[in-house]
Amino acid sequence: MLRVVEFFVAPDDGASAVVGPRRRGHGFPAFGCADFFPDDAVEDWEILLVGGVASDLRAVVPMKNDGFTVFEVPGRLCSALAAASRSRLVEVAAQWVELAEAKDGAPAERAIEILTEVADLARTAGSLGQPLYCWYFAP
Repeated sequence: MLRVVEFFVAPDDGASAVVGPRRRGHGFPAFGCADFFPDDAVEDWEILLVGGVASDLRAVVPMKNDGFTVFEVPGRLCSALAAASRSRLVEVAAQWVELAEAKDGAPAERAIEILTEVADLARTAGSLGQPLYCWYFAP
């Protein structure tokens, strides 16, 4: 199954709700990737970086039968990503791949790149005072 994923920074829910696979030229800071379920990944990352129980994800565009959704990345995870060192992100990437193997998997060869890029976006979101969002399409 093809899963197309994009993490992006946008000024608000209204702006984030109009992005997606048909509108990639939105001009927001973004990172695209594929082949994993980002909602599961975000929960795993939050548990690994922050500890405790993962926050409930807030859907901006709830998933319907079309396989498309947009959600906001939890603020406490954004803060943890923004503060994480490269070595910590490498460590978490390895742990994430292990956790994801029991689920639907994670792109092991790209896990460090994905976490590093999302951490960079979390820093950008913090500096702009804007939320970090994610959309994905899994038909």
